[in-house]
Amino acid sequence: MEYKNIAIAGLGLIGGSLAKTIRRKYPDAVIYGIDQNQKTLKDAQNEGVINYIADNVSSVAGSADIIFLCAPIKVNLDMISELGKARKESNCDFPIITDTSSIKYSLCQKANEVGLSDVFIGGHPMAGTEKSGYDAGYDRLFENVYYIVSPLKDVSNDKIETLRTFLKGLDCLPIVTDAKEHDFSVSCVSHVPHIISAALVNLVKNNDDSKQTLKSIAAGGFKDITRISSSSPSMWTMISEANRDQILPVLDQYIDSLHDIREKINSSNEDQIYNFFSDARDYRDNLPVRSKGAIEDSYGLFCKIIDEEGEIAALATRLAAHHINIKNIGIVHNREYENGALNIEFYDEASYDYAVEILTKFKYTIYEKY
Repeated sequence: MEYKNIAIAGLGLIGGSLAKTIRRKYPDAVIYGIDQNQKTLKDAQNEGVINYIADNVSSVAGSADIIFLCAPIKVNLDMISELGKARKESNCDFPIITDTSSIKYSLCQKANEVGLSDVFIGGHPMAGTEKSGYDAGYDRLFENVYYIVSPLKDVSNDKIETLRTFLKGLDCLPIVTDAKEHDFSVSCVSHVPHIISAALVNLVKNNDDSKQTLKSIAAGGFKDITRISSSSPSMWTMISEANRDQILPVLDQYIDSLHDIREKINSSNEDQIYNFFSDARDYRDNLPVRSKGAIEDSYGLFCKIIDEEGEIAALATRLAAHHINIKNIGIVHNREYENGALNIEFYDEASYDYAVEILTKFKYTIYEKY
């Protein structure tokens, strides 16, 4: 490993997961941690995830080979300015500087303005969970994840290849793309879906009664499509502001599509209504199976089980006997869209696949979900 001194500014979910992954994949790496939360820094150091605590990002510019900016967008913009100022005041060679923000154009623009056009490579790992913070991070978050790389025009091919090789070593799948193209793409597949998810939750909340009937009967289908609404409100406020120019046109298209299907339903146009659902089903069914996106995959299944004393315990015991760890298990009370009585979730794909094998062996009826 040629580049072994790594600085990570921001040890939240993404930065913390990055540090933990680097420690697992590159055990000899020297990792500098930067974060406003001193407890987080101490925890990371005590766990052996980071080697040193740095006061600020400019203090590591002379010793790091790669600097990852993993803080919220506004903080990353400030750190880019700080690094630009530090470079003007220093004669030392500057490291590769990259970030993990879900917006690329504004950060690339800022890096260009402050004199970092030959060292800044925008980055965005298409991974995450509805959780936040260092404790929510883990060392396999980036496995088989598309990692968008958006270099500025003056960055050498050697630097781009160095970062790509480093990311491949973390089991990421690097893709080089233009910053504006990236921002439009994520507005379609991530940012607008988050807005839609939150709108659906608020729709149900605003129509619920004093007994909270809607909350009680909400089926797994509703929970699946609104799971991402549990993400950080402050983070999504910043994203909505930072990528406004790309989000608004896509959101307008979605609103138009709602008006369109409303008219089809209002006019009882059966063929067009059918095509609306059929086209969506066909496209959805052809999405890559288990390819990770900006939201963490949910490795879950539905399982039929008889309503007898000890049956859930027996199932859990059979999985435990094969060292399969269950992340979550619950009874499905509303089975309008689900076939099984139990909803079981696992931590990773390997556990999921092994659980399907074991439960099938014991003659359980399994309904896989994606």
